[in-house]
Amino acid sequence: MDTRTGNGAPKGVVGAGKELSILVAGRGDVPSGVSAVVLNLTAVAPSTNTFLTVYPSGTPRPATSNLNVAARTNRANMVTIPVGSDGRVRIYNSSGTTHILADVTGYYHGLPTATPASRPSTYVNLGPTRLYDSRSGDGAFAPGDSTRIGIDYGVSDADNTRITALAVNVTVTGGTGPGYIGNVYNSDTSILNYAANQSVANMTVQAAQYYGSNAADGVGFELVNRGPGTVHVIVDLVGVYDDSSDYLRFRPLAPQRIMDTRSGIGGPSKPLSAGEARLQTAPDTVAGWETYALVANTTVANPTANTYLTLYAGGLERPDVSNLNVPKGATGANSTFIDLDDAFEYRVHNAAGSSPTIVDAFGTFDLNVSMHSDALADAPRAERGRTASDRLDEKRAATEAAARAS
Repeated sequence: MDTRTGNGAPKGVVGAGKELSILVAGRGDVPSGVSAVVLNLTAVAPSTNTFLTVYPSGTPRPATSNLNVAARTNRANMVTIPVGSDGRVRIYNSSGTTHILADVTGYYHGLPTATPASRPSTYVNLGPTRLYDSRSGDGAFAPGDSTRIGIDYGVSDADNTRITALAVNVTVTGGTGPGYIGNVYNSDTSILNYAANQSVANMTVQAAQYYGSNAADGVGFELVNRGPGTVHVIVDLVGVYDDSSDYLRFRPLAPQRIMDTRSGIGGPSKPLSAGEARLQTAPDTVAGWETYALVANTTVANPTANTYLTLYAGGLERPDVSNLNVPKGATGANSTFIDLDDAFEYRVHNAAGSSPTIVDAFGTFDLNVSMHSDALADAPRAERGRTASDRLDEKRAATEAAARAS
């Protein structure tokens, strides 16, 4: 969709409080019957600060947001959104006027009702890991510079050939002018937009490219700087999609807010302080016993200092990665795949200042029980019927008992 040209929507800016109805199922390479679509959503030069909300057609507009953008700038964010029964999604613009673009990155099959065009992949949550940082290696990207971001998924060629896509968080910093980062093989789409001297991140799912004569030569994707100036690029691996179909399947949810430090949703009504790693619990309305990760959108609203957030499983040490960069006094959002620990907990770490923080959930990655029930033997949460609250209550009881014993 591109409102500048009239592709997929009426030509012209979208006004304040107005919505677009976008047909996605049955268009291009997206088949009918999909359960959700993954879009790279971009707002272009809004007349004032605004936010966009994307939601399934045929449902009430939720009190959530997907993209926050400042006046007269360009900003992109990945959106994973359930598709309405009519094959459409709706996009709401809060304030002012803006052009809106939507690029399709992928989709999730509505199995078993949908007929896959090819063998579907399941998600493997590898845990956040820094793959690439031009600040410590290649140096800033000049205009047109590109680099290959590759991984070695396993010890054999067969392991690498299973990868169909990579979920990564791309961050740019220190740009000398405005521009955007794209994929070498998709010249007409962007991954993220940046301005001069701005640190900004966007999560993306990139189709896997194979290099050389076989998978042993590497698998990954290639990024290119399509701006007129130089910029540093950082890439953090979140997970991969694997066509062996033996791990996690996406489960779409009605969009819902699960954390808001401004109002006390999901925890205390208090912004994150500098260096704080607040422990949060995924509610029963979101996480079932089979849930291993959340598909969410995380927003920071008006922090008192330049900051970044890192979201990770509650029981693990904080990884050396970032999910979201927001300058002082601004509002920024980014899509986040959030791993959960066995108590359905995750942490949100704030690097600096005082940061009001919001998390909106749009789906989960769940154990693929219907296709691989044998996986339950090794699943750490293989206790049917137990909810997140059950697990949390048991953890608290054990902690209190240990405190009394000591």
